[in-house]
Amino acid sequence: MSSENKTRPHSKADSGRLFEEFPPSDPAQWRAEVDRLLKGVPYEKRMLTNTPEGIILQPIYRREDSADIPHIHALPGFSPFHRGGHAVKNGGNTWEIAQETSGLTPQAVNAELRHDLKCGQTAINLILDRASRLGFDPDQAQTEMVGADGVSISSARELAVALAGIDIQQTPVYIHAGNCALPYLGFLLAVVKEQKADPTDLRGAVAIDPLGELVACGSIRESLTESYDDMARLTAWASEHAPQLGTIWIHAGRYHDGGASAVQELAFALATGVAYLREMDKRNLALETVVPRMRFSFAVGTHFFMEVAKLRAARLLWNRILESCDITESVRAMWMHVRTSRQTKTTYDPHVNLLRATTEAFSGIVGGADSLHVAPFDEQVHQPDDFSRRIARNMQNVLKDESHLSQIIDPAGGSWYVERLTADLAEAAWKLLQDVETRGGMFAALQEGFPQAEIAAVYEKRADDFASRKTVMVGINNYPNLTERKLNDHVIDRADFLDKRSRAIQAVRTGGDHQSAVTVLQKLTDLLDADQDAIVSAVIDAAAYGATLGEIHKTLHANSKPAPTVTPIPVRRLAEPLEKLRRAIETKRVESGGMKVYLATLGPVGKYMPRLDFAASFFEIGGFEVIRTMGHDTPEEAAQKALDAKANIVVICGRDDDYTTGAPAVARKIKAANASAKVVLAGLPDEETRRAFTEAGVDEFIHIKSNLLKTLQGFAAGLGVSS
Repeated sequence: MSSENKTRPHSKADSGRLFEEFPPSDPAQWRAEVDRLLKGVPYEKRMLTNTPEGIILQPIYRREDSADIPHIHALPGFSPFHRGGHAVKNGGNTWEIAQETSGLTPQAVNAELRHDLKCGQTAINLILDRASRLGFDPDQAQTEMVGADGVSISSARELAVALAGIDIQQTPVYIHAGNCALPYLGFLLAVVKEQKADPTDLRGAVAIDPLGELVACGSIRESLTESYDDMARLTAWASEHAPQLGTIWIHAGRYHDGGASAVQELAFALATGVAYLREMDKRNLALETVVPRMRFSFAVGTHFFMEVAKLRAARLLWNRILESCDITESVRAMWMHVRTSRQTKTTYDPHVNLLRATTEAFSGIVGGADSLHVAPFDEQVHQPDDFSRRIARNMQNVLKDESHLSQIIDPAGGSWYVERLTADLAEAAWKLLQDVETRGGMFAALQEGFPQAEIAAVYEKRADDFASRKTVMVGINNYPNLTERKLNDHVIDRADFLDKRSRAIQAVRTGGDHQSAVTVLQKLTDLLDADQDAIVSAVIDAAAYGATLGEIHKTLHANSKPAPTVTPIPVRRLAEPLEKLRRAIETKRVESGGMKVYLATLGPVGKYMPRLDFAASFFEIGGFEVIRTMGHDTPEEAAQKALDAKANIVVICGRDDDYTTGAPAVARKIKAANASAKVVLAGLPDEETRRAFTEAGVDEFIHIKSNLLKTLQGFAAGLGVSS
């Protein structure tokens, strides 16, 4: 051992720099070596990456790339807060595990929550259905609104059922109330009273987001002025009676799930936050009391570093906005909830969603989420079941308890790449925010259609990249799983669900005695007659005595002015168009057969395999039945076997040299025997050769530059299949 010690290399402590025996790298030498390896291909074309955000990513980042960032040495918990809103959170970097409820009734939600809170969940994340967010009781709403996107809860009694057996003093409660936060505050306080709890101990949020509902639904039921009046009343009440309760929510994920870039999601979220600050200021609320009531939520996709930088940039820019409003530093840290993306999920090969959700959750945590929801892998197919919810919840538990991510603050801090990307995102988002402001603010921009058009343009570019496979989605436009076992759809009978929920809320209205009904009517009358300062108390009283959501909302907005409308931003999943096509083709195959693709291989086995694999994957992605072959002695034999197989599409696969005479021979024989069959060539010959092959009967050429979706849609349409 002693001799080994004598020859052991010096430790880090003994030297001035780690690996100092190696000379420092020279950027010019590195670039020269890269150019040599590129062999004439332009550096900018091969080594730089353009993103939907308009940011060009470098292949390597150095200290100099972040040297000009003014806040580079800022610490977590201090302005500008890009490194996190807290120096230490709960003894570390612990975030709230806030899985969304997926049940559609109060009873189903209660069963979920009581189980999940025993298994690692730490916060209640109550997602209301579209009818509830707009203020409709189930028997007042359209069929498709009831149970859409969340749980149907329309009274204090039903909320008490959903939260039965749960200590809401110990567990944060987040209620995404859309434009109806005031009635739900009343329902929650009725539960507080029933549990003999103290409102000052309430944590979480009962939050209103009128612009968010406009974006999601296209309209709300009352004017924005009335919505902002409700927001001000709710916020003023909470600041006095429930100081830990949030009341204002900005759902930025609605832009992300519509296809927005990170820059757009940031800018439109911040523009919404600015609009809400202005409206509260107009109503004489001190912004120092408003800001702590505000909650932001973002969605995170699979571009890991971009999403980490986005969350850091959000805090940085919000701090800049609040600093300009002279808000005290101690309340300028943005509180953010993070949800994994809907845009990136698939219905085919859905277990791959587990992998996507893992990287997304990781980026959310590294980016500094205060609370997190990981979407179950099957949410695009049906209501998540016990298994998928358990796996989603345990992703967070593993990242916290086994990966120990809760024990480190801002693990990305100091990375030259992440710091540069954060600063670049912030700069681009700030410019777009200024553009929104010049248009009159977020509502005016939405009325104009500006955010909708900007997001649609980015989505179309994403969709084109997906369709041409510049962007790969595993299991969908590449590496399809042809033997996958499909998940059951669990279709909900909406009419039956509406009937059950309608009868349930009617039972709430008629469940008491005559005196109870009289009392409810009196409380609603009190609400109608209440002055501005007494409205919240009147709502709380009416809710406590059994008034329903619809009754309170109708009374509260009895003299409502014309409601605003805008073009909504739909959820756009990149995989959806291709999934629809594949489903239609598979249905056709089951119902009437056909949809066969024969790979007519020419030449030696080792030479045609690359194009055979390419062509097979190309059509398998669309759900066609692909018949692979292992060579033919002559082009005529290949054509005859394709005809014998009754193939609808024949794809010629081989080397360019084998195409010269082989491709025309196959095409002519196929067309002579079956003119309706489509003849396709794998590859892209020069224009003159393509013209000659087309004259011989070749209908289409597929290659790496092909738009896969449009090409497959064309073949399917020719066979009578429309997606």
